[in-house]
Amino acid sequence: MGNLRKYMPVTHITFLIACLAIAGIPPLSGFFSKDEILVAVVEKNIFLFGVQYLVAGITAFYMFRLYFTVFWNRDKNYEHDPHESPNVMLFTLIFLAACSALAGLIPFSQFVSSNGESFSTQIHMNIAIPTVGIALAGIILAFVLYKKESVSPEKIKNSLGLLYRSAYRKFYIDEVYIFVTKKIIFNMISVPVAWFDRHVVDNTMNGIAYTTNFVSEKIKYMQSGQLQQYAFIMVAGMILIFLLTLYLIIV
Repeated sequence: MGNLRKYMPVTHITFLIACLAIAGIPPLSGFFSKDEILVAVVEKNIFLFGVQYLVAGITAFYMFRLYFTVFWNRDKNYEHDPHESPNVMLFTLIFLAACSALAGLIPFSQFVSSNGESFSTQIHMNIAIPTVGIALAGIILAFVLYKKESVSPEKIKNSLGLLYRSAYRKFYIDEVYIFVTKKIIFNMISVPVAWFDRHVVDNTMNGIAYTTNFVSEKIKYMQSGQLQQYAFIMVAGMILIFLLTLYLIIV
């Protein structure tokens, strides 16, 4: 995609507002939430604050990399001219953009809290100013590299070598996950369990069912409803008991 701002002006503006909010540019909502998070972190762990401070710049960079690549950059040869979404979706985009732009100005701390009591919040300039600064640095870097197509991003990628390839492959976390799940969990655990289920559990249940059917098939004629058969079984049983008793007496 590229240069979509000419075809989709409403989507372009709402997307830009969303990017500014996520980057934490005041007075959009993302600025206030990011400020509160960073203030809470800096009071607990200065190392995590440094990580989140760096991430704030990276967030602004990659969001505006997306923005400049999709809505600026060079013209693309589209098979069909892009166009705005239906009004129902445009209304949603405009509503969300308005919330992103204005929600941070609403004093939620006066209405929503964990104990039902309001509390005061304030902007911490010693945190807010550097955070906005690194966000602007990320935006400027994305502007330089991606507003117009150039060879600079490719050069930077090649210069990073193994670090770029590792980051691009998400530090091979997916490969490790697939190896653990497929090679270890599936092959060494799931396959034996499935074999035991099919050959032991299923065959045991099938054996019980077969035995039950076999026995019932053989003894069902004992209750045929024929009086002669019942009399025969009764007399045969009495003779068998008599002979057994006689044998025990003689022995």
